Amino acid sequence: MRSVLFLLTFTVSLFADGWKFAKSTDGVTAYTRVVSTSNFKEYKVETEVNATLTQVVAVLMSVADMPQWVDRCAEAKMLKEMSATESITRTITSSPFPLKNREAISHGRLYQDQKTKVVTLVATGRPDYLPANSQFERVKETRGRWVLTPKPGGKVHIQMIGHTDPGGIIPAPIANQFVVMIPLNSVKNLRTQMRKEKYVKAKLNYIKEL
Repeated sequence: MRSVLFLLTFTVSLFADGWKFAKSTDGVTAYTRVVSTSNFKEYKVETEVNATLTQVVAVLMSVADMPQWVDRCAEAKMLKEMSATESITRTITSSPFPLKNREAISHGRLYQDQKTKVVTLVATGRPDYLPANSQFERVKETRGRWVLTPKPGGKVHIQMIGHTDPGGIIPAPIANQFVVMIPLNSVKNLRTQMRKEKYVKAKLNYIKEL
């Protein structure tokens, strides 16, 4: 009876936040959940890497290099840099023909907990920051959060959670096919990107290691 109760408790806690397992490959696991106010699902991707916090943060903050690892990212540009840890960026995401490529404008802020050393990068959409460009479909709503948790033995647990309304006429079932694919591939690519010498040797005075 006790084991049955334990199993029930574990099952309820596992699904209490609504996340459902979607896919796992090469040490990267993805989950999705329904968003009550949107036809498009939210995603969560997790993995663990052998790296320093500085190494991972250096990749995330290098806007110009985003097309090298962010899946389907065709262009990336910093529009305004308020500080080393806060900026507004513009990215172009390739869409399958005949859909227009998506243009997203985001306001990103990075924080580090001085006690736990956990790093959080939060991005929120700024769709009205620039006038609309008829060449692209402006992303209506986007929000994301990277959480980097340092672990003993020189490891970092990476969690990425996000939600995007791609805008324009695009059926939710088609968009939701990319909900898992794009973030999953991006995190896998991030693990490769961070091994480049420029990131291994990176120094960031605003990041403190565990």
